[in-house]
Amino acid sequence: MIRKRVEKNRGRGFMLIEVLIALALFGLSAVYLVDGAFVAARTIRVMKDTREMEQDLLWVRGEIFKESDYEKIKDGGEIQALSMGEVRWETEVEMTDVLDVYQVNLMLEYEGNEELGIEGGESISKMYLFRPTWGQNGDFSSERGRLLEDKRDKIREIQEQRRRQ
Repeated sequence: MIRKRVEKNRGRGFMLIEVLIALALFGLSAVYLVDGAFVAARTIRVMKDTREMEQDLLWVRGEIFKESDYEKIKDGGEIQALSMGEVRWETEVEMTDVLDVYQVNLMLEYEGNEELGIEGGESISKMYLFRPTWGQNGDFSSERGRLLEDKRDKIREIQEQRRRQ
C-alpha cells in the first residue's frame, strides 16, 4: 500500500532536475530579451542622432547657398549648427558647359556634440547651382562670354539649316 502511494505521488509533482532546467531556460531567454532591448534602444538612439545630423547638414547647406555673392562663397567660412557645433566650410566652384550653371563641391568639417553623442567629422557634397550673377565675376566672365558666343553660333547654324530645308 505504501508503494502504491509513492508511485501515485510521483506523477503529481516535478522533479528537482526539471525545475532547474526550466529555471535555466527562463534565465537564458531573459538575458537574450534584455540584451535585445538594449541593442534596439542603442539602434534607435543612433538613428535619431543620424537624422538630427542630416537635418543639420541640410540646414547648413541651405544657409551657405542663400548667399548669392560669389566672393563670399569662394572664401568659405564658419557657421554654428544646432547639433553639430561649429561647422567650417570651403567650396570649389567650376563652370559647366551649361550657361550660368556651376558645379560646387562643398566641404564641411564639424566639431560634433558630446552631449548629443555626435562625433566630429567631415562631409563632402557635389551639387549644381544656377547663379547668373556669378558670370560677372572675373574668374568666369571670359568663359561665360565664350559659352554665350558658342550658343549664338549654334543658334545661327540651326537657323541656316532650317532656311535651307
